[in-house]
Amino acid sequence: MELFGLLDDGVSNALEAFADNVYEDMDHEWLYDGSMDGIDEGAVGSALGIAPMAFGAWFTPFNPGRHVHPSAADEPDTAAV
Repeated sequence: MELFGLLDDGVSNALEAFADNVYEDMDHEWLYDGSMDGIDEGAVGSALGIAPMAFGAWFTPFNPGRHVHPSAADEPDTAAV
């Protein structure tokens, strides 16, 4: 958006409002920060309460009250038998 001059104040505010209302926190941004690789696997990650960041854990709910969209569920397809 910046490259094509589309990121004006209105668009920037809309994107910020979206992020504030959609994400519980911005921890997912750590997935794109190479300096955070492996932080979830050590003592620091445990102390900070960082959830597993490995690809296989991306759609695993953090607690029983959370739901996963059926297309992301890791369940065998019994209808194809």
